[in-house]
Amino acid sequence: MNCALKRISLALAVGVGMIAPMASMALADGDPYYSNGINPSGIRTPVPAPIPVPVYEAEWYFRGDFAAGFGGSPSVNVLGANIIEQTFGNVGRENSFEPSFTGGVGVGYVWGPYFRTDLTVDMHSIMSTKQTASAVIGGNTVSAVDRTKWMSTILMLNGYYDIRTGTPWTPYIGGGLGFAVNQGTRNVDYTNTGVGSFSTGDRSTQVQFAGAAMVGLTYEFSSFWALDVNYRFLHVGGPSVSSSPNYASTVEFGSLNEHQIRAGLRFYVN
Repeated sequence: MNCALKRISLALAVGVGMIAPMASMALADGDPYYSNGINPSGIRTPVPAPIPVPVYEAEWYFRGDFAAGFGGSPSVNVLGANIIEQTFGNVGRENSFEPSFTGGVGVGYVWGPYFRTDLTVDMHSIMSTKQTASAVIGGNTVSAVDRTKWMSTILMLNGYYDIRTGTPWTPYIGGGLGFAVNQGTRNVDYTNTGVGSFSTGDRSTQVQFAGAAMVGLTYEFSSFWALDVNYRFLHVGGPSVSSSPNYASTVEFGSLNEHQIRAGLRFYVN
């Protein structure tokens, strides 16, 4: 009896000694049944791959710009009576056309990686022309001032082609079409110490064609903000302003063709 128990104990000890190393090796290598220590069925659950978060480019943006203009000196003609030249002869004209300044705002839409459009409203600084003269005629002091001013509000639809470089720097070319609301005022003051004085004036509001061509560079320094620097050639049709119904004289401006250097910011709306 004792001999049989010893044999059974010896066999169990040998079996445990053989099974224990195999179990430890299986656990070390990743036992398919119990190595994870969590799932008693031993079926491993694969970890799902992370889903990439899509990155969408902004479709809408707002912009604000400021420009300095040069080279825009429209012609000036006086149609009808010119009281200063009739009184004093050929008198020079003082023009104040440049440098000019333009400021504006706009809203745009990005149609794709290469094409976008925007609608802009710009206010052009006041331009003016003036004739002044004075003299003693027949013992009387005579003086006259003929001053005409012109200011434009420019509304334009612009389109741009962006040349993507894979960097924050994006060159582009563009063009725009629209119209300008030209507001002109004219005042004529005439004084003669022997006869007296009179003043006359008029104002007008006219809508003229406007167009532009642009080439520029954008630097995106964040996902919301971009710096825009560009050259713009601006064309605006000129207005005409009379003096009054009783004084048949009209000052007529030629078209404004101006070279502008513009800088501004764009704010993207996601």
